[in-house]
Amino acid sequence: MLSNTEIAELLARQAERESGILSRAFRRAARSAFLWPEEAAQVAAQNRSLTELRAIGPFIEKQIRRWLDKPPHVSKRTPPIRSDFISLADARRLLAIKPAWLTRLRGDLQMHTRWSDGSGTIAEMADAATERSYEYIAITDHSQGLKIAGGINERALKRQGNEILKLNGLLRRSGKSLVVLRSIEMNLNRRGEGDMSPQSLSALGCGIGIVSLFFADS
Repeated sequence: MLSNTEIAELLARQAERESGILSRAFRRAARSAFLWPEEAAQVAAQNRSLTELRAIGPFIEKQIRRWLDKPPHVSKRTPPIRSDFISLADARRLLAIKPAWLTRLRGDLQMHTRWSDGSGTIAEMADAATERSYEYIAITDHSQGLKIAGGINERALKRQGNEILKLNGLLRRSGKSLVVLRSIEMNLNRRGEGDMSPQSLSALGCGIGIVSLFFADS
């Protein structure tokens, strides 16, 4: 049975053989395969449409079904940019082997909110964390260099900090032990320099640096 990781590799190779719109469609499907919540093989075995899966249309569904019917050999040697990844479905399967790990989680140090590309407010993130008995969370919205994700600048980061300060006060007064940390997911350039001023970062509890903007150069 082909796994989603193997299907992702087959889709990526097909994208390299195609051109134009087809190439982009296969490449998009290859990236999405890592995030499918179920194994495509299981979806097919249940006589469900593979178009339920993200970025799969009727044309690519036919190709995947051909691979599932007659699985081709998938080399373990993949290009470095595509190696050492596992799919969401694989990760969930591995974590389910020892479900007790959930009880040991104390917090989450990467959370995006409506301040950038998230869908919830900081207060909503705090409520969800409290329900999970977390001790801390870090609000790590994107920095200003990532415009496509609504990255925030220094002024917005300061306003967000004031909101977090007020929320922490409210949490303490209500007897909750959760602490919300100020943080940011900051873009780094090729020299390792960030896109936010050092002064704006000095009051943060932690920070995350990302270099994903340069993956395409690899």
